[in-house]
Amino acid sequence: MRPGIMLAAAAALFVLQPGAGAQTDESGAVAGEARAWREGHEVAILRELRAFLALPNHASDAPAIRANAEHIVTLLQARGATARILEAGGSAPAVYGEIDTPGTDLTLMVYAHYDGQPVERALWRTDPFDPVLLSATHEAGGVPLDWDSLAAPVDPDARLYARSASDDKSPLIAVLAAIDALEAAGRPLAVDVKFFLEGEEEAGSPHLTQMLTAHRDLLDADIWLLADGPVDPRGDPRVMLGVRGVTRAELTVFGPARVLHSGHFGNVAPNPGARLAHLVASMRDENGRILIDGLDSPAQMSEAALAFLEDGAFDDAAMFAQAGIARPEWGEDARYGEAIAHPALNVLALSMGAQDGPATNAIQTEARATLGFRLTPGLPVETVREALAAHVRAQGYHLVEGEPTPQDRLVHDRLARLEFSEFGYAAAYTDPAHPLAARLIALADAASPEPLRVVPLLGGSLPLAPIQDVLGVPFVIVPMVNADNNQHAPNENLRIGNLWYGIELYAVILAGLGGEDGAPSR
Repeated sequence: MRPGIMLAAAAALFVLQPGAGAQTDESGAVAGEARAWREGHEVAILRELRAFLALPNHASDAPAIRANAEHIVTLLQARGATARILEAGGSAPAVYGEIDTPGTDLTLMVYAHYDGQPVERALWRTDPFDPVLLSATHEAGGVPLDWDSLAAPVDPDARLYARSASDDKSPLIAVLAAIDALEAAGRPLAVDVKFFLEGEEEAGSPHLTQMLTAHRDLLDADIWLLADGPVDPRGDPRVMLGVRGVTRAELTVFGPARVLHSGHFGNVAPNPGARLAHLVASMRDENGRILIDGLDSPAQMSEAALAFLEDGAFDDAAMFAQAGIARPEWGEDARYGEAIAHPALNVLALSMGAQDGPATNAIQTEARATLGFRLTPGLPVETVREALAAHVRAQGYHLVEGEPTPQDRLVHDRLARLEFSEFGYAAAYTDPAHPLAARLIALADAASPEPLRVVPLLGGSLPLAPIQDVLGVPFVIVPMVNADNNQHAPNENLRIGNLWYGIELYAVILAGLGGEDGAPSR
């Protein structure tokens, strides 16, 4: 275990038990057995993944989504799992599965999603639902490998191109292959394993809370493992403990009741564009810090979690260079992790007047701003909405619903409207002090010789809060796919070596999470 991981884990109250070195040796033995089994079954694994990827899976295509769900049921049943389709409140079908392990009281829930982003076929070099295996990336001049004559060993740098090759079908195949490898090696699973495989994650998981509530007893577990997302861009393995929440609002500032001549009414009629600019500027300073009362506090996270931010969780220099920025907005010496540990207010769009032609010499009737908020742990969505409305009122604005009435215009000098999106959810975060989270971190660290990057909070957002709000259980995101996978974009791909890594990673976790060190702690 790396010194940085050791120190942070100790700070998280995870103390290596006597024999922890032996456990590392044991993890190495498990990884070796999984590797040996995989080397003898590479072609079969890839063909099983190919068949899965050939199923179109856009979340809005109900028949296609159901076909995927039914296919997953057969995949789970082939491993001896009981499996069934779950639905709730008009949701897309989710797949539930369960493998009971005699002698353990610890239950691990494996989450992945099988739906994918829509595709623009004209932008793909190959058919996104006819998986193509290349010897290397398109950019490196990779040539197609024939499926019929494919033989092991398959080059780990080969790439498999298809929609959802990385996001998020391949992690499920890796978990199932890990189960096959452990069975072949005569190693029992250390935990009861449950599966929850979602069919509408790419649509924002709109029914996740309903699903968890309706099937609470089935979906209860001691910890959720989310097999999603990429490894560190440096190529190092990583685990992630939290994600920021998200919400947005449409802010409209009203001017005169009709468009007016800017000469006759300049300095007379309120200019909605200028007023909107001042109002938005009152909400955040030039370094991105939110000036709205109640929204300026850092994330409510433990010292152990914040310590991981300082232990190489992110490759700051590379991230800034790839973004083409001279320095972070948060401050010249600011770290990436420091910045995302605070709520963010982003101006997503500004509009006023003609959008497709030249500007006119006129004072418009209204100006609009779309405001996006990224929420940190401890900051509820409702708090953001209430604080934003209070701030707008504090700047002298009267908030209206719909269009201002003639009476509104005669009585109030400053008029505005706030419309909050129904889309939004809170941040979610697991404290690394949780014994099972610490155990997962240690196992992931033992599964690879490369340094493990522990990310306590991602800058992006996922609707994971319901897992904690409804079920009251921790989660850890344990990814395996390559960072350069073109997720959500044309030519999505999976580096085959990352699939091989995922099989070993999940085998180590499935074989090592139970026992005294990983006993249930809730």
